[in-house]
Amino acid sequence: MVLSLFLGVTEYSSAAADVDTSQQDIHTLYEKSISEGKVDGKKYTYAAFKENYNLSKKDYETWKDSVGKGLTYDQWFGEVMNYGAFPDGEGHSPSEKKTSDLLRGSQTSNGNRLKNTIRKGDILIISSGGFGHAAIATSDNYILEMTGGGNIWNWSVSGISNNNNQFNKNNWIFGGKEQGRNSSRHISNWIQVWRMQNKSIANKCANYADATFWNSSHGYKKNRHINYRLSSATTTKNPNYCSKLVFQAYYYGSGSASVIQPSMAGLSFVSPGALPNVFTSKYRPRKIGTY
Repeated sequence: MVLSLFLGVTEYSSAAADVDTSQQDIHTLYEKSISEGKVDGKKYTYAAFKENYNLSKKDYETWKDSVGKGLTYDQWFGEVMNYGAFPDGEGHSPSEKKTSDLLRGSQTSNGNRLKNTIRKGDILIISSGGFGHAAIATSDNYILEMTGGGNIWNWSVSGISNNNNQFNKNNWIFGGKEQGRNSSRHISNWIQVWRMQNKSIANKCANYADATFWNSSHGYKKNRHINYRLSSATTTKNPNYCSKLVFQAYYYGSGSASVIQPSMAGLSFVSPGALPNVFTSKYRPRKIGTY
């Protein structure tokens, strides 16, 4: 079972490709996505939807035999990519500038707003018009991720060795080097912050992620070395990928609390934008904002 919505680059992805689909067909799909409640027409324009539809064709050709196997492209764009939308139906394309009423001031001031917002346990979901990316704040100051990157063919085939990275939030947001690794400038993309309101469980799950996927004794230097690869199960911890790591932090780290829906344990794949939807209603994170 694949949980729909888009996956995990810095992971990001999507490259231009020719798509033999008429504009009318794309518009019909856009209307369908709105009727399904996956797209909010007020927060995700048709122009952005069409751009993401065309860009994502390359990803489909790369992963159609591993992620969402057997789906047509339209089905894949809807079920795996969630039509390129965030969990709340908001959506943006790579060419769309951050000029909406949601954002104020320069990219730097927007990044500083994000930096001041992030709290331990927060789920960060990044959209770039492609698969996207997800990360978890393991403290008020540090963010853990499976970075991805490189040739996207390797994501599901050969994998990427030693790909787990943790950056202080300033480096993660604006780009910078930490422990010999470079962070992307994530603020260049659209980012949403989702937060569980039960602070005790959020902290517990953040601690689990830190000890399991970074340092077994919560130290600064990494002693956990996790390989990146898109695998067909959400239960194996190594190899891993961005949204799967966040899923496991809340699935395993929450102990006996019913945080994740029981049926979600059988997922074959979970994507970044799907993460808020795997929680039970009692513990479902709420969106703090878009940055």
